[in-house]
Amino acid sequence: MNGPSLVVTGEGGETWEDPSEEQIRRLYAGLNLRRRFLVLERLDVPAQESGEHYLQVRLNDDLTVEVEYRAGSAAAHYRAEVAVPSDQGGSRIVEPLLVDWASRRPGWRGRLSWTRWDVARECPWDGCSVVEVE
Repeated sequence: MNGPSLVVTGEGGETWEDPSEEQIRRLYAGLNLRRRFLVLERLDVPAQESGEHYLQVRLNDDLTVEVEYRAGSAAAHYRAEVAVPSDQGGSRIVEPLLVDWASRRPGWRGRLSWTRWDVARECPWDGCSVVEVE
C-alpha cells in the first residue's frame, strides 16, 4: 500500500497522517470544551472496509471521555466510558489506549469495559442519527 496507514482527524477537520505516538498524545492533550473530538482511522484496510476501522474519543462537559471503536462491520462496533475526568487522571487511561490502538499493540481492549454500540438504541454523540434501511 502506498500512502499513510493511519490518519487522525480533529474536530475542526484538520488531519495528521501517520502521526507519531508523541503527536497522538499531544493531540489528545489538546482536546478541550471547544475541540472535543479526535478520530483515529486505519487506512490500510480492504477497500470495501474503508471508513469502518476507527477509534474516536469525545470529551464530555465534565471532562470525562467517551470512546468508540469499530473494527469492520457493525457487529464489531463498541463504546466505553472513562468516568475519571481527564484532568484528574483520566488521560492516563485514554492516552495509552489511543497509542496502543494506533500501533496495533495487543491488549488495548483490556483497558476499558466495552459495550456493543447500537445506534438504534442509543446515541452517545450529539448529532448522530439513525438511517432506516428497507
